[in-house]
Amino acid sequence: MYIKTIAGQTANFFAGLAMCDVRCAMWVSHISKQRVLILLTFLITFPYLLAYAVQGKGRDTFSISLVQQATVKKMEGKKVICERYRVKKDDYIWQLLRQRGLLKRPDLLELISLLKGMNKSLTNLDLIHPGQTILIPLNILPVRAYGEREGFFKESMIGISSLRDIDFENYVVKSGDSLTMVAHNRYKVPGEHLYRKYLQLVQKLNPTLEDLDLIYPNQVVRLPIYSPEIVRMPIKPKRVKRASKKTTITPAEDTGQALSLREKLRDIFSQIGEEWIDTGEQFIPLKSGAQIRLKADSFPVLNLTSGRRLIIDIRNELPEDICQLIESDWEDYRIVHLAPGDNLKTVMDKILAAGNYYKILKSGEQFKIGGDIDVSIAGDWVIIPHRGERDITDKIVVISLINNQSEKTPAVVRAYLEKLGINVIDYPDFSTHEDMKEGIHIQKKIKIEKDMDFPLPTLLLDLAGQPFSSQVKIPVYQGESPKFNLIIQADLFFNRNGKDCVIDLTGLSPAILSLLKRHQFLVLSLSDTQDLNRMTELILDFLGLPFDSKPHHLLAAARDETRSIKLTIPGISFHDQGGKRILATNTRMPVEIVSFLNQKGYRILELSQFQDQAQTRGG
Repeated sequence: MYIKTIAGQTANFFAGLAMCDVRCAMWVSHISKQRVLILLTFLITFPYLLAYAVQGKGRDTFSISLVQQATVKKMEGKKVICERYRVKKDDYIWQLLRQRGLLKRPDLLELISLLKGMNKSLTNLDLIHPGQTILIPLNILPVRAYGEREGFFKESMIGISSLRDIDFENYVVKSGDSLTMVAHNRYKVPGEHLYRKYLQLVQKLNPTLEDLDLIYPNQVVRLPIYSPEIVRMPIKPKRVKRASKKTTITPAEDTGQALSLREKLRDIFSQIGEEWIDTGEQFIPLKSGAQIRLKADSFPVLNLTSGRRLIIDIRNELPEDICQLIESDWEDYRIVHLAPGDNLKTVMDKILAAGNYYKILKSGEQFKIGGDIDVSIAGDWVIIPHRGERDITDKIVVISLINNQSEKTPAVVRAYLEKLGINVIDYPDFSTHEDMKEGIHIQKKIKIEKDMDFPLPTLLLDLAGQPFSSQVKIPVYQGESPKFNLIIQADLFFNRNGKDCVIDLTGLSPAILSLLKRHQFLVLSLSDTQDLNRMTELILDFLGLPFDSKPHHLLAAARDETRSIKLTIPGISFHDQGGKRILATNTRMPVEIVSFLNQKGYRILELSQFQDQAQTRGG
């Protein structure tokens, strides 16, 4: 049966070649180098096509077709494949177009326009005569030059995966229809929405519809069902609802129901900011004149911002010969084959490796950003798309496959990192209704009272629960004669563990300080200490409070450090009289970091406010 099929297809093919007339011998004698190259490509490609005619039984996810090229002509920046034809008796234009299947083409009007443009002697399409030589356009490849392919595919390969929330109907075009007329009469779309919003949705829902003004009878067009809400709807990827009760879920599962691998990849790459196309069909023209048709649900296309385009062979069914044809003609294309049993992590490894990113760090590797707050970025993948100026990238994407809610990066940390150009993606999302409300709450900071003398020592004494008095006169020495007394004014005075204590901030003389110590006073002199961090350490030590002044390393989520985000925050931590943790820091903390530290149980004491008050008061 297969032999008969091959024989039949071969006979039909060469019969078609025979119809090209005995003129082929004359044509070969005048053939150009370009035509020789095209002919050789045809001869090389034909065995593949014949093989796939047999092997591809029942396969409708892709196909390849070939048009015999008589010549290639460039007109107005377009590559036009056309046939040089010598008119015979009883020929007429419409018959020639019908024989070549051109009357059913959606770009028929453009082909007719090209037909007129390439045949200056053809002033009347109804008048051709035997012996006349004309060029018949067969196909139009909108490729200006080899280096300009990127622009062509950006325009022609438009995805609609982001439009799944929009209701639409399949409208069959009638004679005399135009899209603007149908939108106005059928849906009463007002003018202010028609051109600005509605037709934009039509274009996205119909990626193969290159010209909205060019539709033809019996053509099927997807039309959004108009309502003001739909027109105003932001075009965002549809989020999959996930249940919050299930806790033993692996990254390969969705919390509500199992998602297909294709849906998971679409979710992830949409969050990265890449274009994932898995609806409709993709047509890839080849230099030989052949074109490959791929069904996007079986072969999704990933359009990367770098210009590279990846065809994802979901079921590993795209033959290697077809892959070679695509990659040899289009340097920006790569085919990624997925094997049965590949899990999400393995698949992501394959796709990212083919993505031509500047740098990709995997689990265990860290990307560090220095500053007042050091950030170490780690995850299953850290993607650095571009090198950036002076090797400093302006955008980073970190992706982590998580198992439960506790492994999720807090929203406040994600918001802070977003300001640094870091896009954090935890997958699956595991978001609940309550999580949506998570944000930057009122930050728990310790404030000082305005116009207070010695504000930092006073505040630390209060936090320690230590009673004290300020501006106290202490009789240190009193002689037998009332005329000789030595009284010292202490800035701060208190008794701790039966010992009289003095904190001097205004600057007592060395002799007075020595005299106080001889009289069994404990004295802390801070008059020469300007650094607020050092002053805090000295006061806490004088009060006998344990503290930690080393940089604090905090993991953003409950994940292994090799694949988590770590913040290194400078400051001095200690516990107040109620056992609450205090972090005293001279670094001005962003509101997101203050909120994050609050979630970790810290109250923040910003030492910079004491410096600000001192400057306000004149030093």
